[in-house]
Amino acid sequence: RRIKEPGEIALIRRAVALAEAAFEEILPRVRPGRRERDLALDLEVAMRRAGADAAAFDFIVASGHRSALPHGHASDRVIEAGDFVTFDFGARYGGYHSDITRTVLVGPARDPRQREVYETVRAAQAAGMAAVRPGVSGAAVDMAARDVIAAAGYGDHFGHGTGHGVGLEVHESPRLAPGRDEDVLAAGMVVTVEPGIYLPGWGGVRIEDTVLVTEDGCESFCSTTKELLILTS
Repeated sequence: RRIKEPGEIALIRRAVALAEAAFEEILPRVRPGRRERDLALDLEVAMRRAGADAAAFDFIVASGHRSALPHGHASDRVIEAGDFVTFDFGARYGGYHSDITRTVLVGPARDPRQREVYETVRAAQAAGMAAVRPGVSGAAVDMAARDVIAAAGYGDHFGHGTGHGVGLEVHESPRLAPGRDEDVLAAGMVVTVEPGIYLPGWGGVRIEDTVLVTEDGCESFCSTTKELLILTS
């Protein structure tokens, strides 16, 4: 289960592509006045129309102060100008899953710290991905991402592991988290890299790719930009 065969990798790659196509389709609908719940439904419908067998899990759509909730499932909250909106989503295809997170900004920033927090998470995610390669432990990958966030002064606001395996289940071995020294990566594993910063009452950012461990590093299956998207109507 930890090491995927070529056919399994192809199914996960397809699950990622379907999820990303749906996300790109619904981005123009992310604007002030829309409810989180409605955007989650739009995303799932678009994904199913694109060919996904099902949603991989209950999507997270968390806006404004709710983006500080790592597991903020879509609510009736109405998006406002200046909000961060975090989308955590994925598709199931042929029995295999994808898991992706992107955080966007709706309209101009309302706080200069929004750009700072976003770029810190983006740098942490890049550092985590750079650490993914055979022979490296899940704990070491987690530390690579976590060190970037701690150095920026937000170490107390990253409260979950950096990633996990993906396959027949959305969350499976190995784990990229503190203390997971026994989870040693090998070529053929598929994992997520998903650091975040969550500031209660203010908002948060998470960026996540589904990646394949290769012989000399990793390959991200995700093509959606990780530049900060500022959506204007």
